[in-house]
Amino acid sequence: MVLLAAGTRGDVQPFLALARGLQEAGFPAVIAAAPRFRSLVEARGVGFAPLRGNPSDLMAAGSGSMAASVSGGVARGIVSTVRFLRSAQEEYRLMLDSAAAACRPARAILAGLSSTWGLSIGEALGVPCVFCMLQPFGRTREFPSALLPVRFSLGRSYNSLTYRALEQAMWQPWRRTTNAWRTHTLRVPPLPLSGPWRGLYASPFPCLYGYSPAVAPPPPGDWPADHLVTGFWYLDGEPGWSPPPGLERFLSSGDPPIFIGFGSMGTSHRGASQRAIERALQASGLRAVVSPGGPEALLHLIDGSKRTVVPGDVPHAWLFPRVSAVVHHGGAGTTAEGVRAGVPSIILPVAADQYFWAERIAELGVGLRSVSRSTLTPGAIADLFVRVSKDTEMRKRAGLLGGKVRAERGVARAVKALMPILGSTA
Repeated sequence: MVLLAAGTRGDVQPFLALARGLQEAGFPAVIAAAPRFRSLVEARGVGFAPLRGNPSDLMAAGSGSMAASVSGGVARGIVSTVRFLRSAQEEYRLMLDSAAAACRPARAILAGLSSTWGLSIGEALGVPCVFCMLQPFGRTREFPSALLPVRFSLGRSYNSLTYRALEQAMWQPWRRTTNAWRTHTLRVPPLPLSGPWRGLYASPFPCLYGYSPAVAPPPPGDWPADHLVTGFWYLDGEPGWSPPPGLERFLSSGDPPIFIGFGSMGTSHRGASQRAIERALQASGLRAVVSPGGPEALLHLIDGSKRTVVPGDVPHAWLFPRVSAVVHHGGAGTTAEGVRAGVPSIILPVAADQYFWAERIAELGVGLRSVSRSTLTPGAIADLFVRVSKDTEMRKRAGLLGGKVRAERGVARAVKALMPILGSTA
């Protein structure tokens, strides 16, 4: 079994949790991911295959905006996306070739949102390929695509149309490169203009969703019966890891602090965002733990005894239950850990499905969101900090939701759903 985990740590870690579950059930698993994740994977006793290219590393397009984001304005987001697509083509070709090599011994393939091309490898090898998504992806008339940053709805027909539009937005920029790879490397016919999406809706295999139905219930009626929302895929424990003594002292020296971190991609408009957050912390008077993210860390936030910076490898599963709130970008992995910890979130989304998770957290009453860049003034952010720290009802709701999510056993449910496939390929 090869799990194609192209992308950031937020893509790799849930797949690693699933790989561990598969191995515990007696099915050897290999993670194919960027080389920097080798130690993370192998420390868990899971096989590793490197992917030579990683277009996700190029997502942060300079200091002005991020590809697939509207946080810096629509025009700037389009320019950044075009720049990303041009620069990422060679990375993409390298990734496809190395993924094909990694999958040659596979008897089954698991592919995520960043590796939907795994379906082509499964076709060429004649082995099952199962989509494993960390966000809603299948078409529905109930709500717009989770990958759409603008979250308004114009009705059920509009909602359905957004999925087809996003499918083509994901396919067309890579179509020429993908079809050349299919023809010359995989020796299978090119895909049609409409793309690979028939493989999602007409596949004999299930599509698994690694998030909680308590956070995002499956839409009633218009998903295929084998599109299964299993619960989050959590990775527990870090082999050989122990918390830095300075961090433990800081956490025990006063009221639980808030956590501030924006994942491996950091934030767009980093300088302005950092200054606004720094001033907001000073205005709120709250204690804070800051996690560096992206190429520019928030290191200047450490001045004063109410701030501390933690290394990026401090496990969220250990840290989040010890803080009062989590301030983050709304990535699927960070959102999942905040929910599991039972603490409120403040989400400042930047791109893609982060806006969807921000919407869900706000609608559930377990956090706050800011979706407009113009609202990210120091005073507005300080108000979010203070509101979430004082809202006892929000904390109660977050605690109750955390209890539900911790009881779901998402990995076990996913492995059970895969059993018929795994048994037929053993």
